[in-house]
Amino acid sequence: MLNYKKLFNLNSFSLPVEKKNKLFFSNIKRLSKFHYNNSKEYKLISNNLFKSISKTKTISDLPFLHVSLFKNFNLISKKDKNKVSTFNSSGTTNAKKSNIHLDYKTAILQSKALNKIFSNIIRKDVDIFFLESKSFLKSKEAMSAKGAAIKGFGQLCRNKFFLLDKKKKLDLSILKKYMRFNKDKEFIIFGFTSSIWFDLINEMKRKKIRLKKNSGMIIHGGGWKKMTKFRVNNTKFKNEAKNVLGVNKIYNYYGMIEQTGSVFLECEKGYFHCSLFSDILIRNSKLELCKTNQAGLIQTLSLLPASYPGQSLLTEDIGIIHGEDNCKCGKLGKYFTVLGRVPDSELRGCSDVS
Repeated sequence: MLNYKKLFNLNSFSLPVEKKNKLFFSNIKRLSKFHYNNSKEYKLISNNLFKSISKTKTISDLPFLHVSLFKNFNLISKKDKNKVSTFNSSGTTNAKKSNIHLDYKTAILQSKALNKIFSNIIRKDVDIFFLESKSFLKSKEAMSAKGAAIKGFGQLCRNKFFLLDKKKKLDLSILKKYMRFNKDKEFIIFGFTSSIWFDLINEMKRKKIRLKKNSGMIIHGGGWKKMTKFRVNNTKFKNEAKNVLGVNKIYNYYGMIEQTGSVFLECEKGYFHCSLFSDILIRNSKLELCKTNQAGLIQTLSLLPASYPGQSLLTEDIGIIHGEDNCKCGKLGKYFTVLGRVPDSELRGCSDVS
């Protein structure tokens, strides 16, 4: 398998394009070979649709799967008898949900990668508030995209608190008390974008509650399709969040249950960035590669999925790569924006939680 120890010893956004491409390609190719040898479904698709993995010379030639395949097939790459946990995407009520099989090794890799990617943002002693109830982690819903996110971010922080009561109603008393006794201390509020907007910001406005300026930050991701119906863009979201919650930092990320841990963090210039563990390609309707600044389907690549063939996935999202190694924020790697879901595609909602 891969030399993950070497990867985790490097800064997530520090390698220039030549070094990163060489390191990433050798590892993603090795990971693809592993899944080819251990997943009969992945092997079948590879043999019928793509050239031999051994003969590929670029990332774009390696086999990839469409994310919808995880709804209809039991995609797993098991070499031994390690215990596997199954997580589900959060789709609409009647929609099929993706099943993602995680063994202990993959779960640890995802947790470590998340820690590395957010290491410059989240201090080890910071506390976090989740927009969920405390009982959530003991429910069946815990094995979902939301559950994976809560567990992942919870491991990066010191203390965990929950902002919903047993009846799923907003209860800000614990946050207000926390702020009263921990003035000027940094803390995190985490939730999916639509939940932060509808269940927190709008609910606080309805109750005419507004927090004083504080040292808190919001980390959020997903849920934008629901937001566009109400004409809420990223700028409006950030402005309202700062006005109502009083926080001074807001971080958006792009990710999916199929590649948990390998998230794309938004920089202060408004672009998502590929880390050392991830890469993206943009393809047109004929699945040909798009040029820089051309819109097309997003293909995400990750070095983390070791128990299932999710290392290279064609999504239902449209995006644009704006450049590589030259973002004004200073982070190296490709940087891009997400324009939204393919028109009329199913509201798959890997992190689109209501």
